[in-house]
Amino acid sequence: MSKYVMLQYGLGMALMVIFAYVNANYPEHTGLFFTLYFVVFMGILLLLTGRQARGILRDIEQVSKGEVIYEAPSTEVAKLREKDFENTRPELAAQAKYAMLPFLAILLFLVMYSLPWVRDSFLSLGRSFTDDAKLANFLSFLTFYGVFYIFSVATGIAARKFQGKTGTLQIASKYKVTTRGLLVDERLPIVFPAKGRITVNTRRRFVELELEQQVMGTRVKQRVRLYNPEPSKLAALLKPYVQER
Repeated sequence: MSKYVMLQYGLGMALMVIFAYVNANYPEHTGLFFTLYFVVFMGILLLLTGRQARGILRDIEQVSKGEVIYEAPSTEVAKLREKDFENTRPELAAQAKYAMLPFLAILLFLVMYSLPWVRDSFLSLGRSFTDDAKLANFLSFLTFYGVFYIFSVATGIAARKFQGKTGTLQIASKYKVTTRGLLVDERLPIVFPAKGRITVNTRRRFVELELEQQVMGTRVKQRVRLYNPEPSKLAALLKPYVQER
C-alpha cells in the first residue's frame, strides 16, 4: 500500500475519532460539525489530488519543450472519432458508471445528514451499549462517521479495481508528438521514454497506448486512444519511444 493511500486512510480514521469526540461533548453544534467533517474530508481528497496535478503540469511543460515531430490534423481526428462513436459509446458508458462510484459516498452522507429519522437512528445506537450519556453519544457519532467513511473507502477501492482491470480510456481530440513526449488535448502528458504497449486497429483507424499511471498513490492502467488516418505509420513513429512492458 502506498504512502498516499495510507495517509488518506489514516487521516480519515483520525477525523472520525476527533469529530465524534467533539460532537459528544458539544451536541448543540452537531449540524455544524457534520458539515465541517464533510468539508475537511473532501479537502483532504482535493489536497492529495492537487499533488497529482502539480506533477502533471511539470510533465506538460517538459513535453512542450521538445521539438514537434508530428501533430495530428484535428479535423481528421474529429471525423474518425465520429465514425467510431457507436463502438466507443459502450466503453465510455461503463467507465462513467464506475467513475461515479466515489460520489455515492457523498450522496450517502447527504442523505444521512438531511433525513432526521436516519440521523436520529444512528445517534440512538450508543444508548444501547452504555448509560453514560457522553460515551453513548461518542459511540453514536463514531458509528455515523464510520458508516460514511467505510462506504467511501469501499466505493473508492471498487473504482480502482475496475480501472486496474480495464484501464481508464482517454480518447484524444487532438494530440502532438514531440521529441520529449506525447501531449494529448493540451492536458495529458506522456513523457518519453514511456513503458507500455502499443496496439493498432487499422479497421477503426486508431493507435492505443496502454500505460500505467499513479492515481492517489495507486497504479492503474491507462489507455490513450489516438485516431489517425494512417495508424500504422503513427505506431511506427511512437514505437522507438515506448518500451514494451
